Amino acid sequence: MDNILVSYIYPGPSGELLVLDEGKLSELRREVVEGRVVGTLVRLALPIVAARLLSSIQESVDAAFLGRVGTQDLAAPAAVWPLIWFFMGINFAVTTTTVAVVSQYIGARKYGEAGEAASRLFGLSILLGLASMAAVVLSAPLVFRLQSIPPGVYDLSLAYLYIESVGIPLTFTLFFFIMLSSSTGDTRTPFKLSALASILNLVLDPVLIFGLGPIPGMGVVGAGLATTISRVIAGGLALHLLLTGYLGYRVTPGKPNTDTLRTVLRIGGPVAVQQILVSSGFLAMMSIVARLGDVVMASYNLGLAIIQLIQTAIWGFNAATATMIGQALGAGLPGRARQVARASAAIVGGSLAVGALILYTQAHWAVAVFTSLEEVARESIVMIRILSPAVPFLGVFFIAQGVARGSGHTGFMSMLGIARLWLLRIPLAYHLALAAGLGSIGVWISMAASNAIAGLIALAWILAGSWTKPVIKKEGMAASPTYS
Repeated sequence: MDNILVSYIYPGPSGELLVLDEGKLSELRREVVEGRVVGTLVRLALPIVAARLLSSIQESVDAAFLGRVGTQDLAAPAAVWPLIWFFMGINFAVTTTTVAVVSQYIGARKYGEAGEAASRLFGLSILLGLASMAAVVLSAPLVFRLQSIPPGVYDLSLAYLYIESVGIPLTFTLFFFIMLSSSTGDTRTPFKLSALASILNLVLDPVLIFGLGPIPGMGVVGAGLATTISRVIAGGLALHLLLTGYLGYRVTPGKPNTDTLRTVLRIGGPVAVQQILVSSGFLAMMSIVARLGDVVMASYNLGLAIIQLIQTAIWGFNAATATMIGQALGAGLPGRARQVARASAAIVGGSLAVGALILYTQAHWAVAVFTSLEEVARESIVMIRILSPAVPFLGVFFIAQGVARGSGHTGFMSMLGIARLWLLRIPLAYHLALAAGLGSIGVWISMAASNAIAGLIALAWILAGSWTKPVIKKEGMAASPTYS
């Protein structure tokens, strides 16, 4: 029956009609639930890896351009993004719930319930996007002052943030579509939208940063404008695909009911708390880094951009792991879910070990591509060589986050994510960098140590397998066949 194309109408949460293409949904489900574990992981992950690679290249090129403008322009984005992600972290409650609930309903062949849940969650995401945009704008001046951002960097950071904040609502929509589409089993469409945003950003960056013809060079303000324009366009296309039923069901902004809010609090609440506390943790880290001067701030931003370039495998396998585990648990296949988690951790940990080794030995060449500022380059090389050995552990940590999102059992990994910063990194950075007088070396050591410890604990949690119980209602689940 799965091979037969069936289209029908399902009543949505706000009296709308969700047009379902059961044939398309069943085909996507079959590939995720019945395909070979490693092959399916790679197939789902590669489009997102490619999208992340393009995004990382764009971010790295952006850092390279700003590094040629000046130290203050390069440092400004590092001050801004923790604040933006602090407020965007609330939306992680919605997207995490979407991944767990929709993927498990798809696995259980409950496509109508998947569409209804997605519509209610989308309505909540829109409301949070508008609220976050206002909150970012209103809180920025106070937060930057509390961080002790240097005066020259402060003005540029504020201008950059105001431009970025305009795109937050449609950025929320873009992220929601990416998570929903991936949960359904389609990662190619998110790749196309993400690639479009990255390519547009790459094209606009040099024009708006350095100027071209009648367009004046705007430095870091131009970089923010390029990012906002590209994400607004991609977010608008994502909105169109949701409303027209591209995924097999039409997702309209529904009114969240009590069950929706309760589910979001239970599944996504720990992740939102984690994201907010982690973002505030990065703000605290930035306040430590800022005390060490403009050069260390610029090196912090540049070094992270380079390291993220070799971490592109994480994001694709994180999403693929969440999708496969969610659908396996919905289909009543906990054994397959455990196999997926272990395979994903092995693939990511191994590939990042190779990438980290290459980066460690070639750090000077990597840094030379991004900046001609001698002091920044020297500091960035030191940072990269200290952080590189811990990169594989960070990969395993993020795969465990994918396991938590797909299964809906988010509590433990959320607590670990908070502890990684607030109990490990921040106290250690303060003690080593400021109290013990090691300066930037102390910051880099604290980052490496916290990633390694969190990665080992996350691996133990994956292997324990305490996360294999589905979170959707039992009456909404498929029968549970034996899996070995």
